[in-house]
Amino acid sequence: MSPLRSLDDEDVRAILNGMVDGVITINGEGTVLSFNQSAETMFGYTSKEVVGKNVSMLMPKKEARHHNGYLKHYIDGGEAHIIGIGRNVTALRKNGECFPMRLSVIEYPAKIDGERWFIASCLDITLQKQQEDQLKQSMKMEALGKLTGGISHDYNNVLGIILGYAGLLLQRFPDEPVVQDYVKEIKHAAERGTDLTHKLLTFSRVQPECEEVVDINKVLSENSLMLEKMLTAQIKLSIELADEQGPVFIDRGCLEDAILNMSINAMHAMPEGGCLSFNTENVEISSLDSQVLDIKKGNYIKLSISDTGIGMSEEVQQHIFEPFYTTKGDKGSGLGMSQVYSFVNKAGGAIKVYSEVGEGTCFSIYLPRNNIHEEMATDTGQADDTSMYKGAGNILIVDDDIAILELNKKILTEAGYTVTTASSAKQALEFLENETVVDLLISDIIMPDMDGFELAHVISHVYPDIKIQLCSGLSEHHGKTVTNDELYEAILHKPYTANELLKHVKTLFAD
Repeated sequence: MSPLRSLDDEDVRAILNGMVDGVITINGEGTVLSFNQSAETMFGYTSKEVVGKNVSMLMPKKEARHHNGYLKHYIDGGEAHIIGIGRNVTALRKNGECFPMRLSVIEYPAKIDGERWFIASCLDITLQKQQEDQLKQSMKMEALGKLTGGISHDYNNVLGIILGYAGLLLQRFPDEPVVQDYVKEIKHAAERGTDLTHKLLTFSRVQPECEEVVDINKVLSENSLMLEKMLTAQIKLSIELADEQGPVFIDRGCLEDAILNMSINAMHAMPEGGCLSFNTENVEISSLDSQVLDIKKGNYIKLSISDTGIGMSEEVQQHIFEPFYTTKGDKGSGLGMSQVYSFVNKAGGAIKVYSEVGEGTCFSIYLPRNNIHEEMATDTGQADDTSMYKGAGNILIVDDDIAILELNKKILTEAGYTVTTASSAKQALEFLENETVVDLLISDIIMPDMDGFELAHVISHVYPDIKIQLCSGLSEHHGKTVTNDELYEAILHKPYTANELLKHVKTLFAD
């Protein structure tokens, strides 16, 4: 009996397929013997595509070159049977994307048909790595704030001396035009330095100067005329404000500076025109959401600022909040977005960016409502109460971001739903060909090959009984094939909270 046949036991297969971790079994030559459903979701391959092939196909070229040698060295050396526990490695999906993975490998104690074989447990740690990177970014920003604060005060004193003596020189030589010109240039340069220092001090300030109870809707309404005048005629300004929005306790001046700064950035990102949108809404942050956003649970005001501009690459997004980082060359100081980050962080909130090159950018700012501390002190648990959203049904989630897939799967599974995930529209359609018991499709819009609108169009015609919910981090989708206005109007905008997702799903199942 071959090793492949020995794994045909239905009970064993059911156990493997029921595991959350990806489980792969291989023989001593590295040939894959089995590949469970979680591994299929994680790597993007079906079991049929992998079984019988070398496991190195799931590794980047650099690691794949050495894998078989490592395995042979272990077999020939006769060392300990546990050959890898808790080792972080880089794995490769079918679509060519590399991702971080926690790998544990053991050798099965008994040989099968005289051949040694191994069991590998695989855990996608993409979300964990993102949280670790976010923590490192926060620590780096805090350190930079302290550093710039110390430097700025001394630098400001130096600039004060330069400006003072420049003023004296202008008074001493009023009839010397050449001297006047030189000194004025020195004075102008020092004034620019003073402005830069002021920004640094604002960035490094431990507490905002003038905290007060602020109505964000009122601030946006009062500044709308100024924003319209600042934007070119080619850019449309759209402001949608939530009803009965609670107040926040922040520095109003810092908020206005943030709105102005981000509006200017958006204008530069739309040289040929477009749309700049401001949206406010009340949101509840649960314990799960608080871990992802790195803020306390409770009630928040979410301010979304979206544009339809050129968008940002992933590399730019990783550095966007760092001081002195700019994409404007010598036209920018690189302090604007770092000041926004500092303001939001000191207010006890969070800021997230979602962008696609050529599609636009959306910043989501979460600011705690003024009564959040009292609500948290009573510990009513309302922000975490997802029991009212529990339900049953079969849901298919489609998104090319694996971290989002895993997070949404966890949220919906814990709420009682049966969830299947797909990393592309093609994979989703392949699943539906063999499994038609799907009640709801939740799909991202911007995906390679086939976007969410196109997928929704196909499914609404081939599988008319399946309900559809589209998601996106952008407010506008120019050039996309939109054939259903209701789906477009009902888009769930990223980043959304667990409660927002569950509310939408509950409503869709109730219709």
